[in-house]
Formats: sequence, C-alpha cells, structure tokens
Amino acid sequence: MDELLASWLGSDTIYENIMRIIETQKQESTTNKDGGNASASAVEDGRPPLSPKMVKKIPKKVEIPSFFAKPKDAEGNPQIPPPQPPKRRWSSSFTEDQTWNGVYMALTNEGRENESPKSLEQDSVATDPTAVSQKKKVCIAIQAKEIFTELGTAPPIRVADSQQQQLGGALRRYYLQNTKDEYHTSEEDLIYIPLERFERVTKELCNFPTFFHKPLYERILMLWSTHYHLNVTGGGGDGVQLPPVVTYGIFHYYWKKEMAPYDKNERFFRLLKRPDVEYITRDDFFPYIKELLNDHPGLEFLSNHAEFQDKYAVTVITRIFYSVNLCHSGRITSRQIRKSNLLSVFQQVDEEEDINKVTKYFSYEHFYVLYCRFWELDHDRDYKITREDLLKYGEHSLSHMIVDRIFDAAPRPFEGSDPATVDENGNVVAKVSRNYLSYEDFIFFMLSEEDKANEFSVRYWFTCIDVDGDDKLNNMEMRAFYAVQLHRMQCMGHEVVPFEDMLCQMMDMIKPANTEYLVVEDFLQPHCSQVSGALFDALFNVNKYVMFEQRDPFLERQKREDEFETDWDRFACIDYNRLAMEEEAREEEAMEVDWVTMDEEEEDADEYNSLGLSGSSEAPF
Repeated sequence: MDELLASWLGSDTIYENIMRIIETQKQESTTNKDGGNASASAVEDGRPPLSPKMVKKIPKKVEIPSFFAKPKDAEGNPQIPPPQPPKRRWSSSFTEDQTWNGVYMALTNEGRENESPKSLEQDSVATDPTAVSQKKKVCIAIQAKEIFTELGTAPPIRVADSQQQQLGGALRRYYLQNTKDEYHTSEEDLIYIPLERFERVTKELCNFPTFFHKPLYERILMLWSTHYHLNVTGGGGDGVQLPPVVTYGIFHYYWKKEMAPYDKNERFFRLLKRPDVEYITRDDFFPYIKELLNDHPGLEFLSNHAEFQDKYAVTVITRIFYSVNLCHSGRITSRQIRKSNLLSVFQQVDEEEDINKVTKYFSYEHFYVLYCRFWELDHDRDYKITREDLLKYGEHSLSHMIVDRIFDAAPRPFEGSDPATVDENGNVVAKVSRNYLSYEDFIFFMLSEEDKANEFSVRYWFTCIDVDGDDKLNNMEMRAFYAVQLHRMQCMGHEVVPFEDMLCQMMDMIKPANTEYLVVEDFLQPHCSQVSGALFDALFNVNKYVMFEQRDPFLERQKREDEFETDWDRFACIDYNRLAMEEEAREEEAMEVDWVTMDEEEEDADEYNSLGLSGSSEAPF
C-alpha cells in the first residue's frame, strides 16, 4: 500500500494538480477575509451578516437590508420556497375574534388596555368614521353590555317590593362584597336579565336557537354555582343559595369558560351534554325538544295533547340518533356532531314557521306517518311489536326469515344505553329483551326499510343478512334468503327469476371488488346510492322486488327529478296523504252515522208524541 502511495505522489500530473488546488485555496481565503470584515461591520451596525456571495456586488456605501438573500438555483434565479400547508380550520370556526375583549386589544394604543369598553368604543367611533358601520363586529364585552343594559335590571337599593329588595341585597352580599369574585367588581356587573328576556342573548351572542334560552339559562347558573362554591368560597359555601338570575358578570364567566375557546359545533356539544361526561344521551335532548314544543308556532296545536307531545319528542330524538349516531351506541360524540348537520337543522327549525318544511328530524308529518304505522300494527296497544305484528307490515311484504333476523340481530337504537343494563364502568351486563320491538326500535326499522340508500340503512340490512357474522355476504347466505322469495313469488303467481339470474343482475349494478362475496363498502360506492336497496328487496321484500322488475323507466326518471331529497321523504309524503284521506273518510262516515241516528230518534219522538204519551214537545238536542 505504501509503495502504491509513493508512486502516485511521484507522478508529474498529480503534482501539478495538487499545486493548482493550493493556489485556488489561497485566492479563496483572501476573498473570504475581505467578506469577513464586511460581515463583521454589518453585525456591529445591528444588521444580520451578509451572504458571502453578495459581498463584491454591493458597494460599501449602500445600506444592506435587514434580511438574507434568497437562495438561487443553478441558473442564478431566486428559489421560491413552496407555501406552507394551511392550518386545519373547522367549517364551524368563527372569522371574528370570540374572546371577551379581543377585538379592542388590536385597536387601542399601548397602555390603554385597562380602559373600559365603553370609553374605547367612543374613541374608536370618533377617530374612525367606519366604526359605526362595523358596530356588529365589536367585541363580545360591548355587545353583551348593550343587551344587558337594554333588557336587564339593575339591583335596587331601596324599593317597596320586599322580594326585589332581598334580591338586590343578595347580589351585593354574595358577589360585589366578596373580594375573591373577579367577575363582579362594579354595580354594572350586577345587572341581570331574567329568564323570560334571555332570548336575545341566546340568539345574538351565543348563536343558539331561540328556544334554547331556558336550558342555556339553567346551564349557566349551574356552572356558576359550581365555580362559586369551589373557587370563590373555597368549598365552604355549599349551603349558600345563590340568586337565581344571570348577571353580566356571570355571563362573562360563562363566555370565558364555555364559549370563547370553542367553535360552533363544540359549543353546541358542550351545552347539550352533561358536564361530567363527553357524550350526549337521548335524555339530554328532551329539555330542548320540550322548549321547541312550547315555542314553535307549527306545533301549537299539540299544546293540549301531552301524550302526543311526548311521542313527538321521542320520534325526533330517535331520528337524530338514527342519522348522527351511526355506530348505534346510544351516545353521540363531538366528532359525530361535527360530521352531521344537526346544528344547522336546529337553526333551520328555529327560523322556519312551517315545521313540515324541516324534513330532517322535526317534520310533524313524518312523525304522524311513523306513529300511525306503529299504531296500526300494535293491535293489543301495549306499545310492543311482536314477530306476528311485523309480518303484517307493508301488506305482508317481508319474509318470515328476515323478520326473525330483525328481532335477533338488527341494531337497536338505545341497547346498552339503559342504566339498568350497564354497570358503573359502562359495560353492558344485561341485554334488552329482543322478543319485541319498542317504538324506538320500530322507527329504526321503518326508516331503514323505506330508504335503503343511506349508510345506516345499508349497515342495518347487511347485519341482518350476514348470518354467520363474518362481515361478508356470500352466495350461500343470499341463496337461503332468496329461496323463501322464490316460494312466495310462485304462490302469488309472479314470474319466477332464478337465483343465478338475479345475482348476475345485482353484481352488474353493484360492481363489487370481489365477485365471491359482498362487503358493506361495495354498497356504499357512489354509483350504488340508488341501487343499493335493490339486492335487499330481492332477498326479503317480495312486493318491492316485483315493482323493481316491472318498473317503468319514465316513472323512474320522474322520481329522480322530483322535489324529494331522499326515498324516505317521498314515502312519508305519499303515506301522509293516504292517512289524511282515510281520516277524512272516517270523519265523513261518522257524521253520516250521527245524522242517521238523529233522524231515527226524531221519528221515534214524533211517533211517541202522536200517541199523546209525552208531555213535552222540545227537541231531543
């Protein structure tokens, strides 16, 4: 190795190359020395050091900008770095600052942060002519102050009303005179709004539906009571009964804790759920639906029917869980709220006077259809649907095999959420009886049966058909269900379609990833939204399958172009009109019977009087 190295260094060519490298290094060291002096002077001047490549090109008297030169590519063009990926922003996020005094922190001069919001507003209007047009964008503190001043009541000092006198004294004693209470530092913080005038705060400041005002009012007082006893009194005021009113200071506390850090969906979720859990149960919705029944003009006719008010509330809540809680756990999470349209539908029903135009969850006509269908099947009026009852659904359209699977395997809306069937750790310890369908279970069944194009419906029927529970529908399972259909079609005199022909037709429409079996994802493909239910109808609903085989292309085109968004909306509209006409026919028949009975009674009375057996000639009514 040493001999090879010695021969290599002794070569004339290698020697010349080494000398050339040494001379190049000497020239570069001289250049760097000059550049180092320039860089040192730049640092002493307070500017960042210059790029070495730019030293010779910049005259000494030119001031160097305080930033580094952009890097260049091989051709000398400046390289533009790619833009940073945008930060994830929720669709329900606010475009304006939602902190209590956040807007004015950027508008005021240094040292004025401690001034009152009112003085800051006056200065901003005086210096900025556009401030008046931007009044809606002022900070939350000013918006709340205006509403509390307009609608609120200041606690009186001396009044003849003893009740008002006690309330004013309690507010000052518990809040203003307590130095640990940071939210009540002046008389203005004691201005309170009673419950009956809290709608504007609910709608304008909190962006909740108007009928949320009572549950919101109660939630604010509950959270404030907990905060007061833990942080203000140090845990020693558990027996203190605080005044049952929301003051400006209490609303300030609630905004900082429950509103400012969160977006619209998270605020909605935190309001509905209990403070000690991270999910919403069906019981959490009842106070809000109750207020909707009391407040909405489209439901005023139900005010004298308490039983149907309860059934309407149960129907709305069950439909919410059907569409939002796709895992049918009986518990709605924050993530499920974000993925749903629940908040926007609540806002829509608050602004729409016709309740039937809100087809999502709240339509009274939809409730009427669901409840009447349940009532028609429940002959013994025990609010339970048995297997024999369900076989009569849709003019005996369902096979006995699918009815058995509905009772044995179909998802139940609130199975496992009942406290009687769950232990303290949330584990299911006792199954709900599957010998019957409750009204909530029937709602899940009927929504899935009449609209097989949505995701939950697909999973509902897939679970029923998947007998072995391997999350795959194979030919053996489908053939077993279709054998019952073949027998029924033969008995009804319809043309019999062999299983192989039916399956080939369905495979061509669905186009599964694997032709040996079907999985849920095959039905949820975009092109399967309108044909996903055809296979299910072929396996267990003989009436709908025959209609599918004999469908009219012109009518199918009209169906795709009509005003209804879903198959359920279309079915509910048609069935409601049918039920309404049947109700009108029953009323007309009852009126005819009444008139006939009345005529017969009059004839009997005339005959009785003609015989002189009556001492009175007055009409029987």
